[in-house]
Amino acid sequence: MKKVLLLLMTFLTFTVMFAQSSTQKHEVQSGETLYSIARQYNVTVASLLQVNPGMDADHIMAGQNINIPAGAQRSAAAPVTQQTVNVQPVQQTQQTQQAPPVQQSIQQQVLQQVRQQVQAQQGIEVPSTPNRPRYKTLHEVKKKETLYSISRQYGITVDQLVDANPDLKKTKLKKGVVLNIPYTTEENAQYQAEQQKVIEEAAKPTVTMYPTIKVAVILPFSKADEKVSAESQKMINLYQGFLLAVDSLKQRGYNVEVFAYDEVSPATPVATILQKPELKDVQLIVGPIRQWNLKSVADFAHQNNIAHVVPLSNELSLVNEHPTTFQVNSHNSLLYNQVYNRFCIIHKDHNIIFVSMNDKGDNMSFIADFKKDLDAKGIKYSSATTTDFATVRDALKTGTNNVIVPTSGSSSAFETLCKKLDGLNLTSEYTVQLFGFPEWQTLSGKHDKYLGKYQCQFFTSFYSNGASTRTQQFNGRFRRWFNQDQYNSFPKYGELGYDIAAYFIKGLKEFGSSFYDNLHNYSYISMEFPMMFEKKNSWSGYQNRSMMIVTHRMDGSVFVR
Repeated sequence: MKKVLLLLMTFLTFTVMFAQSSTQKHEVQSGETLYSIARQYNVTVASLLQVNPGMDADHIMAGQNINIPAGAQRSAAAPVTQQTVNVQPVQQTQQTQQAPPVQQSIQQQVLQQVRQQVQAQQGIEVPSTPNRPRYKTLHEVKKKETLYSISRQYGITVDQLVDANPDLKKTKLKKGVVLNIPYTTEENAQYQAEQQKVIEEAAKPTVTMYPTIKVAVILPFSKADEKVSAESQKMINLYQGFLLAVDSLKQRGYNVEVFAYDEVSPATPVATILQKPELKDVQLIVGPIRQWNLKSVADFAHQNNIAHVVPLSNELSLVNEHPTTFQVNSHNSLLYNQVYNRFCIIHKDHNIIFVSMNDKGDNMSFIADFKKDLDAKGIKYSSATTTDFATVRDALKTGTNNVIVPTSGSSSAFETLCKKLDGLNLTSEYTVQLFGFPEWQTLSGKHDKYLGKYQCQFFTSFYSNGASTRTQQFNGRFRRWFNQDQYNSFPKYGELGYDIAAYFIKGLKEFGSSFYDNLHNYSYISMEFPMMFEKKNSWSGYQNRSMMIVTHRMDGSVFVR
């Protein structure tokens, strides 16, 4: 038995020595892997491991000598270095924590190398994005597998698999071939959505918050003559209302600095005002009023990214190419589509009568478009004229609300219409309501009787409701602060100044430099001027599109909606 064991050990020793003596030696070069060495000698990784017992396949080092199987012939091709096998680290941004290097297994190195070779052959650029590789994974074809079975395994279509592996259009599927596996349609959609979100977030500008809101007010406070003009009194009221709002905001913890400049002072023309160093540091400019000064101030505000508020001008082209300018008092024509829509909501089931007033204040373009809108909505109406008032009488109906729309908003036309309606001596069977223009708010006091009797209704972009508690409280505070009442005008300039200050200072404080992007997320209950700003186009400023319907009731009250 001992002789048998001795012979066996001698045989094994001889076999190992013979194997070792029959192998070649290879000195590992920097960047080489076991797989790249196997390719150099046209052998398999398994055969290298067989002749190098105990060798760690994932950890070979430069300078290390390894055995090469006997008979292996070294290829003339250049060795594949580690640079083509290992995944190179992607440069990280400061905001992304760099992951530690990961040691790849032999299988991972092989698959990565094959993938890079396939992409090089197909002329496909390896994606530089760190978010994900071009393909989801790689798949080595096994015996009896088909394109269909592989596609089903990964939840993709055969077409998607072939598109990711163009060589499949020319050659048959063979065992051992390594295929690129693309992402599913759902995974691509999710990835694209995530990438879009990242892009949108990156595109968002940095928001700057303002600890102190600095405001420049440029208004014509005075003139060269000693007597204070009506215009100057209105502008002083506007500034006084502005200061009342600032005081209210300061009581709530706001920090506000206000710089006031006289627009018409010979010593400080607007060009000189704009050169003052403090102007570039403000977040809000209110004014000027003079039409010829508006463009230079709007240009300055645009260049310095300052919110610019124009209180009075309703020039249609005012905000063109001035993206930081806000037009509070927009032209009535911008409201017409809203007027038509609101009117139809309220009066679509009523008897609508357009009455031609033959007055110098006739707004025939407004009336023509009004009728076209009703025609488009299929709402019936009739037409009459004050020159033959029998046409009005014949158009009236019992059992419904008769809504009369005159073609003019002038005070004289209003008075003429109401007197002629009085002359009809209508019985209680007839209900008559008048629908008119913003100018009708000036009729209060002089024509209260008619306003209530005919339930007069009009559209407007501003309205001071003297009966409201809030307005009465404001008027009382205004009187206590300045020992005077607001100048009797339309609009009420003190309330206008209050609304401008409260709306813009509050918005700039709440949203900082992102104020422009949050206009639709911001609300303010106005005193007189509701604010609802919209851009004309992507490069323009903002126009106030807010509109109210004011209704006088028979009991003398007023309803605003």
